[in-house]
Amino acid sequence: MPNFPLSPIKKAGELYFVSGQIGIKDGQLAGDDIKTQLAQTIANIKSILEGEELSLSDIIDVTVFLVNQEDYQDFNDSYRELFQEPYPTRTTVTVKSLPANALVELKVIARIQR
Repeated sequence: MPNFPLSPIKKAGELYFVSGQIGIKDGQLAGDDIKTQLAQTIANIKSILEGEELSLSDIIDVTVFLVNQEDYQDFNDSYRELFQEPYPTRTTVTVKSLPANALVELKVIARIQR
């Protein structure tokens, strides 16, 4: 991760807040399409959560930032493959641009579910 002035994850009580993540791997976007970028974004989030002994199933809320509203259906198709029911709550916002010209960014809140 580049040296941005932020913490990748912060704990507040029982909640863990993960800063927005994009599909960066080895300093570059993982691909040019929403599905590839989303898969890498989730891998990045998973890695951050594992550092706190959390998993994707501990995510309770997701905020999604999409550059192209046209990607919404492809995003949902991939999202269903990456998350299990019961799904986290979710808000999706279309934005003008994201860092590194990413197509998607996710910000999540997690809580140990065990």
